[in-house]
Amino acid sequence: MTVIDGAGDSVIATVQFGNQPRDVCYNPTSDRVYCTRYDTLSVVDGATNVVVASVPVGSDLYSLCWNSTNNKAYVGDIGDDSVYVIDGTNNTPVARVRVGGSPYALCYNRVSNKVYSANDAANSVTIIDGATNVVIATVPAGSYPQSLCCNTTNNKVYAANSANVSGNTVTIIDGASNSVIGTVPVGLGPSALYYDSVNNKVYCANHDGNSVSVIDGASNAVVRTIAVDDAPCALTWSPAENRVYVANYYGASISVLRGTGGGVEETMNDERGTLNPGPTIVRRVLRLPASLSTIHTSLFDMTGRAVMALHPGANDVRKLAPGVYFVLAASGVEREASSVHKVIVTR
Repeated sequence: MTVIDGAGDSVIATVQFGNQPRDVCYNPTSDRVYCTRYDTLSVVDGATNVVVASVPVGSDLYSLCWNSTNNKAYVGDIGDDSVYVIDGTNNTPVARVRVGGSPYALCYNRVSNKVYSANDAANSVTIIDGATNVVIATVPAGSYPQSLCCNTTNNKVYAANSANVSGNTVTIIDGASNSVIGTVPVGLGPSALYYDSVNNKVYCANHDGNSVSVIDGASNAVVRTIAVDDAPCALTWSPAENRVYVANYYGASISVLRGTGGGVEETMNDERGTLNPGPTIVRRVLRLPASLSTIHTSLFDMTGRAVMALHPGANDVRKLAPGVYFVLAASGVEREASSVHKVIVTR
């Protein structure tokens, strides 16, 4: 597990605890980080970045969440269809809760002190009481629910159903009554959910549809579908900037959405990325797709002056001053048969 300094954006530690870590979550009460890998839960001290415990539970650990009311961590085991409850103070298992087939995702609802397990193989969501560790209810979902999030404003929980058959939907569960109150059609292959508490909206990343569906938290209606880069697979929200960040797996990029649901503000690429719709932010290297091999491509500054010729693949832009540039791709010498793409070069 790589530890990154939040102030300096630099790697400060690498924690070794075995092959193929699957999921992580943070416990601010005990300042612990939990990481699942097969049959062991690793517990990392948040201050020292040292593994302080290895908890041997289950047979195929996958998902995680943390209960802020009772200081418990929950571990979904897709091998034995169980959720293990871990005491956040002494890092010991306190309960094993049987749920549906393959608990692929977990989330905690602090409003009603309940834990939700999305059971991928059972097309259901199991609801666990956060105080007693007892199953309260199991409700139906669509095909292969693989992501969950909680709306703390309206006390609702959302499950993204990823498969095509009775899938491509989000199931909405009332946190008080433990019942399904709606099913919302979204894009192809919904794979991740995130709740924006400032604007009371739920964002759903549609992996196979290259889009993000925006669901109104009050009305349960999709209010916008936003096209992003290739294969969005993860989301997070910044309350300080009021922005939603979308990780695009095949696009090797991050799409930045306005928190109001207004659309893509920019798309950021790293050195391995390719040009995307919207401004592209690059550092050191600007990579062009191979499809431009027969097209004359140049980079221009804000005054319209050509600063360098570009070629398909990696282009070294380290000598350029930080700022806004434009990629002009022309099929010939005539600029009428061309396209322009905005690029922001940073240090």
